[in-house]
Amino acid sequence: MSNWHSMRASDADRERAADILKAAYAEGRLTPTEHHARLDALMKSQTYGEIQRHIADLPSGPSPFPTASANPAYPAQQVNPWAQYAPVPIRPSEPLAKASLILGAITPLTCGISGVGAIITGHLALSRINQTGAEGRGMAIAGLVLGYLPVLGTALFMILAVLRG
Repeated sequence: MSNWHSMRASDADRERAADILKAAYAEGRLTPTEHHARLDALMKSQTYGEIQRHIADLPSGPSPFPTASANPAYPAQQVNPWAQYAPVPIRPSEPLAKASLILGAITPLTCGISGVGAIITGHLALSRINQTGAEGRGMAIAGLVLGYLPVLGTALFMILAVLRG
């Protein structure tokens, strides 16, 4: 779609443009009155073209909107500003890492019994993460720490009790 000026804008588009106005106001490029007036008009904008009119004279850094030098008289030459943005792929988290963290977190409620499960699932999660490259390494390590603390504390208590007794 080459005539993007007439495409309807979303709330997220208006929020991004409002961030540009906010930055310009913080940098001293806009007076408080001008900022308020532009922001009100921007939030009432329905299309990309209307949004562009409110921010065209402001530096915006990396923005999906074309520069002010684009000539709206020749809409066929203008490209879709959203065409260059690809969604970022999301890597799934390892389920065993989540289980390890949950089991480690509930060890105070189970008097340390779930710490053994947190240790086992934490080590399994770390080995799977190394094989598959999934997310969740921090959760697995946190589950291991929360699992080892009560288990080692209980073992230390038992050793001291045997030595004293």
